[in-house]
Amino acid sequence: MDSLDKIIAKVATIPSKPVSNAVFWLLLLLVLYLAAQLTWKLIPSASPPLHWQPSAVSEAPSQTLDLSAIKGLALFGKTDAAPKTAPTAAAELITDAPKTSLSILLTGVVASTAEQRGLAVIASQGSQETYSPGDRIKGTSASLKEVYADRIIITNAGRYETLMLDGLEFTTTNAANAQLQQARSETPLKVDRRDEALGEDIQASRDELLADPSKLSDFLVISPVQQEGELTGYRINPGRNPELFQKAGFKPNDLAKAINGYDLTQMSQALDVMAQLPDLTEISVTVEREGQLVELMFSLPQ
Repeated sequence: MDSLDKIIAKVATIPSKPVSNAVFWLLLLLVLYLAAQLTWKLIPSASPPLHWQPSAVSEAPSQTLDLSAIKGLALFGKTDAAPKTAPTAAAELITDAPKTSLSILLTGVVASTAEQRGLAVIASQGSQETYSPGDRIKGTSASLKEVYADRIIITNAGRYETLMLDGLEFTTTNAANAQLQQARSETPLKVDRRDEALGEDIQASRDELLADPSKLSDFLVISPVQQEGELTGYRINPGRNPELFQKAGFKPNDLAKAINGYDLTQMSQALDVMAQLPDLTEISVTVEREGQLVELMFSLPQ
């Protein structure tokens, strides 16, 4: 009791006002702390991000994935059954080519069913030069387009123009030129007879003909064919010995129009190819048969 009395006596000596202030502030801090704890409990807190962890997979035997069902859906379209070929460009048919006003002169032509083999002799600026299709004519901006029997077609300032052979009057067209242009636009049926046995037979016949040209009628009969006064080709038929005629692939009434690209309807070209016959190793004869062009090819042993 003495100790308790001493404590009470000491407490009684402590001033009451400071003690009450201290207790007040202590209780205030406790209330604020409890209020803060209550507030944090009411506000939801974001859960911390979870880090991905690979899950363990048990090993299993490998299996082949069947993609046939997916392929059958044709998600990216289907391929064509056959590849499409580019359409063949049709041969250009020139129908409007007025007379040219250029100061040039056409002095000679070598026409051919093979368009790029044609030649034209043109006088310009006091000199004559030979031109092939596509060549630019000296002293002008014009180019040679096509060569016919009595004229040439040139391109000048983006249009077609006609230059007639010196001494001839300008006309729109003629039968020979129309047939030549049609022959150029057609693709002949090729018959290849370049086998060794036939070549030896042709070689023997050629040697015999060169020694005696009168024997030509033994192998074939040739007669010129004209239409509206224009030479259109040479009709050929078998002679007294038709064996070689048939082996070569010719048929009766074939109309020969060209040899090795030289137009037989032009006398100058016909003479040129005849002069070359002794030195030729291959011969290509273009004939018209029932409205169809047929190209017969032969080989000659050297």
